Amino acid sequence: MFFGRTRFVFAFIGAGSSVFTMRLVGDILSEDFIEGGELRLVDIDAAALAEVRAAVEKLVARSKKAFAVTAHEDFRPALPGADFVFFTYAVSGYAAWQRDIATSTRFGVNQSVGDTIGPGAAIRILRSIPLALQIAHEMERACPDAYIINYTNPEGAQCLAIQKYSRIKSFGLCHGTPDTAEALATKVFGVDPGRFAYEAAGVNHLTWFTRMEIDGEDVYPLLQQRLTETGYGAFEQISQDLYRVFGLYPAPGDRHVGEFFSTFLREGVMARRELIWKNCDFSVLDGWRAEGRRRLEDVLLRDTGYEHFFEGSGETATHFIRALATGSVASEMVNVQNRGYIENVSDGIIVEVPTFVNRMGLKPQHVGRLPDGIAAKCEALGREYLLLVDAAVACDPLKARQAMYLDPLCAMADDPEGLLEALIRENLDLLPEVWQSIGI
Repeated sequence: MFFGRTRFVFAFIGAGSSVFTMRLVGDILSEDFIEGGELRLVDIDAAALAEVRAAVEKLVARSKKAFAVTAHEDFRPALPGADFVFFTYAVSGYAAWQRDIATSTRFGVNQSVGDTIGPGAAIRILRSIPLALQIAHEMERACPDAYIINYTNPEGAQCLAIQKYSRIKSFGLCHGTPDTAEALATKVFGVDPGRFAYEAAGVNHLTWFTRMEIDGEDVYPLLQQRLTETGYGAFEQISQDLYRVFGLYPAPGDRHVGEFFSTFLREGVMARRELIWKNCDFSVLDGWRAEGRRRLEDVLLRDTGYEHFFEGSGETATHFIRALATGSVASEMVNVQNRGYIENVSDGIIVEVPTFVNRMGLKPQHVGRLPDGIAAKCEALGREYLLLVDAAVACDPLKARQAMYLDPLCAMADDPEGLLEALIRENLDLLPEVWQSIGI
């Protein structure tokens, strides 16, 4: 299907997410084996779409690659004949995220991010899964051999829904584990990342390093000493605590992993320990967004800054495309349904595991058993996602309620059902119409 090809059709659903789109397009344009094709940009925000299209056209012109760039406010015209469809959308975007956090806080639930677990993830799943499956089912007709490459959060729930309820090939990617591996190499062990080899497994935003080697030598026995000596353990103190308790070091840093354990988001604990990542700090996110905006405007308005998008984003989507098209082998962390890869996690649970890719496709690797406590955490989140994905597909408030009671962050709420009801009421315009007639 892809082997030997040099021209491809890429569709970006949520292209108005300019940071993701520009970085991924830059990666595509930087690949020597890709000569051209089409870049189809999709977003319901016409103004954002027009800006990104203009910026992408300038990137293409600078690269001298033979790509046609088109823009679409509806995803359907962008799908026929597509090879790779990127999901980078967020239903209602930043405003809905801010409202989710505010409502959850009012009910007593803190979330350092609010996009993977907790009530923030629950309402995102109810908002996002119907669109994911609508696109996937259209792809079954318009481009049945295409891959969905998912970056939309909650990553695990998105991948679970697509893989469980559609026939489209798909996988989810996250740079969190490789970023943590790079930080451990450079900031903890003081070596070039190329010398640091690792294996990891778990669930998205809570993976665990099962092996660490430098130049082939096991360095896990030195980790605690190096965390202390370098001060990195004090900087990422939740991760260090989890390593001490569970026996493996987690990724991708305190901002995400702390959310899986509600004790770290209690007001007293956050204050006493002076934790950096408290209830979702939108001032930090605003800064990141402003930086992304500045880089977009560098290209769009000042005709500068192209090198930033051509130097490599750190995302790994093009590694997979290169492997499928050239026969080279890539190995990355991928979100897929468990099929015995982690032996003490049930099949069907969405997991993040090392995966080889070659011209024949994806080959998730056998991990074996994780420590029992870690496996239990993977199982718990996976079953919560199963409930929430089914709730989103069937518009089933009972399964949504069950997930809220099982969620570790919702344990902070005096009234988890009231919190769910409030979130649903605030999002009725973003949910399938049937929710308006369901008694919640």
